[in-house]
Amino acid sequence: MTKTNIPQIGIVGGGASGFFTAIQLAKHCYDARIKASIKIFEATPHFLKKVSISGGGRCNVTHREFEVSRFCQ
Repeated sequence: MTKTNIPQIGIVGGGASGFFTAIQLAKHCYDARIKASIKIFEATPHFLKKVSISGGGRCNVTHREFEVSRFCQ
């Protein structure tokens, strides 16, 4: 942690899983009133590249369920 005690969180991988994790973590921090810095690290310059390839820009798994909490069940 930095001098300001703000957690510095790094997500390795800029694919669907990395973004899903970062979004859920940000939501959790917001709900818990925790100020945090969340960064996604990707080895290539192309974030979410595989998502755009599979399903024509739509994720080919979640095309019927748009509510994250229901999808996680």
